[in-house]
Amino acid sequence: MIEKINSFEISLIDKFRSHPLFTQIDAIPWQDLLEILIQRRFLSLSIVNIYEFAIDALADEQIKRTVRGILNEEFPRNTKGIPLPSHRELLFQDLLNLGATSEMILAMPETAITKMVRDESYKLMVGCLSEKYFQVGLVAFLRFWAEVLVSVEYSCLWQRISERLSNGQSNHKIRSEFYYFHMIHDSRNSDIGKENFLGGLTHSQELAIHLERLITSEDALLYCINVEDNAYQLKYKFYDQFVGDRPNLSE
Repeated sequence: MIEKINSFEISLIDKFRSHPLFTQIDAIPWQDLLEILIQRRFLSLSIVNIYEFAIDALADEQIKRTVRGILNEEFPRNTKGIPLPSHRELLFQDLLNLGATSEMILAMPETAITKMVRDESYKLMVGCLSEKYFQVGLVAFLRFWAEVLVSVEYSCLWQRISERLSNGQSNHKIRSEFYYFHMIHDSRNSDIGKENFLGGLTHSQELAIHLERLITSEDALLYCINVEDNAYQLKYKFYDQFVGDRPNLSE
């Protein structure tokens, strides 16, 4: 049964990677790329609310602990318990290091499409509450929208981001503290049910363990597939908004 959702996820990821913005990312002028990344920041800023909603809505204490652990990473502390820069701050710094100004980042208005994607993503979570399999639906949404697709997005964008930022292995570029971290730690590194604890789990894998446990019937499986498809459609629409006005980027 799990093989069906694994195959479905792989097909969605392949389609997502084939978005015109990603396949022709080299054709995007740098200033336009910065604007795309700043719009993408609005989705990043909604992550905390989405995770907190999930914590309140989930009934399973094991899943709550996993979700809390991932959320707490947004606000890291050192070994003495002293707060370190949050992920929001690290994103801001990465954007500055890529060439954006503080005014660009803070004053750029959210587009109507970006706001729609944020609002509809939240509504998708709320909509799960009235469904029979809402617990598994919440986990499926959280994992796919906030982890799996995030890693795919940043891996596609990394092709350009890496022109100015590094993974920490370069002496000539500033290290990325946000994009590279999320590209690696959110990744779907294995099929559901194939997680290997050796070397640690990514956020996607941590949630996948719970997802497999909750998918106890074909109906639950089909509901997960539907939720993930809706999450994919929303993320795809976000990037669609940057294609129409650019004649060099077309289907």
